[in-house]
Amino acid sequence: MLSKEDLAALMTAVPSHAVSVFLPTHAAGREVRQGPIRLKNQVEEAERRLIEAGLRTPEAHEVLAPARALIDDYAFWRHQESGLALFLAPKFFRYHKLPIDVPELVVVGKRFHVKPLLPVFAADGRFFVLAVTAGRVRLFEGSRFGLAELQDADLPESLAALYGETDFVETVHAHPIARPHATSVAAVPKAHNFGGTAKGLRKTQLIEFLSRVARAVEDALSDDQAPLVLAAAPEIEGQFRKLSGSKILLAEGVDINPDAIDEEELHRRAYALVQPLFANAREEAIDRLQSMCGGNDPRSTTEVPEIVQAARFGQVDTLLLAAGERVWGQFDETSNRIAVHDAPEAEDVDLLDYAAVHTLLQGGTVHLPNKAHLPRQGVAAAILRWEQPSA
Repeated sequence: MLSKEDLAALMTAVPSHAVSVFLPTHAAGREVRQGPIRLKNQVEEAERRLIEAGLRTPEAHEVLAPARALIDDYAFWRHQESGLALFLAPKFFRYHKLPIDVPELVVVGKRFHVKPLLPVFAADGRFFVLAVTAGRVRLFEGSRFGLAELQDADLPESLAALYGETDFVETVHAHPIARPHATSVAAVPKAHNFGGTAKGLRKTQLIEFLSRVARAVEDALSDDQAPLVLAAAPEIEGQFRKLSGSKILLAEGVDINPDAIDEEELHRRAYALVQPLFANAREEAIDRLQSMCGGNDPRSTTEVPEIVQAARFGQVDTLLLAAGERVWGQFDETSNRIAVHDAPEAEDVDLLDYAAVHTLLQGGTVHLPNKAHLPRQGVAAAILRWEQPSA
């Protein structure tokens, strides 16, 4: 599943020519055969646009070579989800199998086009799951579509790895064996226990282990405000909650050993806990923006240029975008000037795409409601983190 790090990698890339390809796919049935045909057509369209943008034919061929290699890859097409996204540029290639439906689309420009990916990252679906046992620790980023394990989170591996595989031996102090009396059956040393029990040491080690897990998770998630669901057996869950100071940790968790269920079931149980929170947050955001815009509150705006500028500088707290809408134009970050066009022109980008990604990457929240729910029937609305300076 796509992660926020994947999104950041696409947005921070600065290719001379960026190709973004989206197409619907299928996991089974006759429709699977349509995938290679669709990709072949999309690659031909992308090549035509690259040549129009100034690349020579051999250069365009080189950029698109990784995509062409997938067309006849039978194994690749046998393992698909609902959609496929490919991102190509000189010496750059990424593809992502998507759990969401996407339109058939080719975009060639100076930036990668990621708007179709946004439902994966929208606030009505993004959360974290921490699965903890003594044997292993996993941190997942989740959406309503599935879970993706965060491989770069610096988490303690396991209790055993932290303290070694040694068995516990009670510490004792024993007197020397005394000379047996005539009536004695055998000499028995007198021993006094000066150490803790195996159970006591195990608990001490577990608490230290969970303390390190809690600190590592807080470091990994930093200022992220997406909710965190804990999946653990009752003993570990109770101890972890005593040790964790995380403000995003939900009060209710998945109280079962996470190793006893598969990832799909873990996702189902975790999403059932966060889904009501998402629904409430979306409705509250819509109501708040309706009220602020109706009262001409300067902390709110429905103007696309103002939203784009605010997103660029991390000033958007909450962004509402009408699902499926696009606004084409250009944003000169140096001069801070924006041009909006009725139809896409050379080097245009989707300004809503730009605003959404910069809002997400700088800690803001994005919702994708139907257009009818937006203030003034616009295509976008935002709550700003502070009042914009007057022009």
